[in-house]
Amino acid sequence: MVSGCYMQEFFMTLPRPAKWRRIMWKMCHSGWMVPKNFLAGGICYWNPGVSSPKFFVRMSARYFPGSTFHDTNSIETINNNEKHPRDLEQAPVEFHAVKRTMGNPSVLGLWSFGMVTILLGTYNLFLPTTSNHIIFPSGFMFGGLAQFIAGFMDFWYGGTFGGTVFVSYGAFWTGQALMMLQQFSSTLDAYTTKADADIATGIYHIFWAAYTFFLFGISLKVKGGNFLLNWCLAFVGITLLLEALQAFTGLYVLLRISGVTAYLAAIGAYYKGLAELMEEQDVDIYIGYRH
Repeated sequence: MVSGCYMQEFFMTLPRPAKWRRIMWKMCHSGWMVPKNFLAGGICYWNPGVSSPKFFVRMSARYFPGSTFHDTNSIETINNNEKHPRDLEQAPVEFHAVKRTMGNPSVLGLWSFGMVTILLGTYNLFLPTTSNHIIFPSGFMFGGLAQFIAGFMDFWYGGTFGGTVFVSYGAFWTGQALMMLQQFSSTLDAYTTKADADIATGIYHIFWAAYTFFLFGISLKVKGGNFLLNWCLAFVGITLLLEALQAFTGLYVLLRISGVTAYLAAIGAYYKGLAELMEEQDVDIYIGYRH
């Protein structure tokens, strides 16, 4: 008698026409004892190289719905089925989508935002008259590009408001970093005097401050909002407002105060990112009230 393993291989290599299936159907209805591994595509149990064992089991179940499948080499009688093999041939093959999971991009967005904000705050607080162009790499790549990408990933993750915030400040920091390069900062040469350039800088920051306070107002009502989100946006808005006032007035004390508020915003961003990371590990960290 031919072994079940060779019969399986022979079964899998048979042509598609229904003639051989009708023969097998008559064998099943006549009560013949057929090795079930022969019908169940048992090759998928002994050949680990098969990419999808479930596919062969599913195909076997499609043509012989009444049969049962196990991983033993025993034999049993195939149950009768009311459907004709010709009808079974027309059944569509089912494809099951694989569910994929994605990490929370808000952690990257918050920490990249926190890094560039704390660097800015350090220069504003301790070195207000010194050039801060050394933060260009972090401002462009981490606070700008990385935060920008995290924002679009957050849209895909389902966070409309969070994605909007990250893309907005990712674009802001990309622009701020580019202005540190001589090729882009030369655009300021269009202003004839330093006073004109300072006024333009103040206008630029005042509108970004207004936009931030606009986002802050939304964060008070948005679904999923919390105290730390309000905290970060509030202090970022205050930082931008103080920088705008310093550009208008020339008072460096305002720039130093903006360094303190930048530190507070960065600390809130780092803490909120840590809380969201720990939430995936089933560790609860207090972040204030939730809307």
